[in-house]
Amino acid sequence: MGRIASWVGLLAIGGICGAWAFGGFTEVLASSLLAAVAAGALSEWLLPAPGALWTGALVALGAIFVPTWMVVLPALAFEAGVGLGILATNRRTIHDSLASGTWMGSSRDTVATRLGRGTFASARSWLALVLLPAFAWLIPALSALIRYDGPWQRYALLSLLAAALAQLAGMTYARLALAEQHIWQVTDVERYRVRQLRSRISDLNEELDRATHTARLSERTRIAREIHDNVGHQLTRAIMQTQAARVLAQGKGDKDTERSFADVGQTLDTAMTTIRRSVHDLEDDGTDFAAQMLEACQGVAMADSDDVVGQLGVDLNNGILTAPAPVARCFAAIIRESLNNTARHSLARSAHVTLRDLPAFWQLVVQDDGRVQQSRATGEDAGMGKPDRPHGLPSGERPPQGVELWRGMGLANIESRARALGGTANSGPNEHGWRVFVSLPKEPWTNEDHNGYEVHEEAAL
Repeated sequence: MGRIASWVGLLAIGGICGAWAFGGFTEVLASSLLAAVAAGALSEWLLPAPGALWTGALVALGAIFVPTWMVVLPALAFEAGVGLGILATNRRTIHDSLASGTWMGSSRDTVATRLGRGTFASARSWLALVLLPAFAWLIPALSALIRYDGPWQRYALLSLLAAALAQLAGMTYARLALAEQHIWQVTDVERYRVRQLRSRISDLNEELDRATHTARLSERTRIAREIHDNVGHQLTRAIMQTQAARVLAQGKGDKDTERSFADVGQTLDTAMTTIRRSVHDLEDDGTDFAAQMLEACQGVAMADSDDVVGQLGVDLNNGILTAPAPVARCFAAIIRESLNNTARHSLARSAHVTLRDLPAFWQLVVQDDGRVQQSRATGEDAGMGKPDRPHGLPSGERPPQGVELWRGMGLANIESRARALGGTANSGPNEHGWRVFVSLPKEPWTNEDHNGYEVHEEAAL
């Protein structure tokens, strides 16, 4: 807007000076202003084409035949200066880009050929298309200085000086505008880089937090293992030695010694129970329940690519924030077993794993979509919905040798894992496909008198 305002201001000043010098606003003066406006608009539209400056140059050359048109020479010179500054900067940018190998145009070789051939940027074309029209206003001004005397000569000299200053101002304005545009481009690039760096820093911070959390959990698990393997075994040895000494004292009839060893044994039993609970608490704190469930689901997709396991899509909906370590291991093992059975022995393409945290139970449901498959031979329903056939196989077909049948080892393992923690497991078809339902009670883990780890350890024995 500042450039257009300056150009309009120069036209207005020229019109006022012309009206004062020539005794009024004549038709010739009006025609010069209209011609200058048309030339400026056309030049503005054609820039940055190299021949755009010729529109103003033709109007300037008209002042040779119509001296009154000298009043618009400053405005035409200003527009020529702006165009010269833009074209000079573009030409220098292209040459620098070609020389440094950073030209990003459609064809570097094509541009270089055009520059060498002189289509628009060689020395000859630059002289004809840019320099001559840029300084065309000098011809009518110098011609008037030579041809006329008196007032007309003074008017020509004034127009020459004003046009020279206007062209210098136009070139300066063009370069400032291009410099401002370059600054904005550099600023945008720097802002983009800053955003990228901030995003990268945020990702690194999140990764650091995850690594720190994982290291903390691993360290807690290691401490629990060390206490269990070292202090626990030593306490067990001390308890057995105390009981043996008590039996010997009882055999000798030494009541005082027997009572002393009984008290020591009771103290050691209490210490053993406390240490066991502390170890279990550390193990629970070192268990990332959500990570274990996610790893169990993702592990199916990382199976052998020759199997159909990689084609199974798994959707996890985890509503349990935390649970004891044995419960987490139990659910993770059941999820892996269920998904492997679904992927290897059925025609299902997706499975949904749902974990629920209820007031008295933890529940796990693994549901796949291996619902209905038609047999080519009989046309009967096959797969998940037929309890009298192997899991997911079409009617009339037998499973490959070694594949588990209806109640195979996989389902037996699922049920045994659930029973080991006092829970139940049910597996079978429904209207949606095949479902594995596991429910584990919370009561053994919340009752201090009957600790769930003791139930787990007794079941393991």
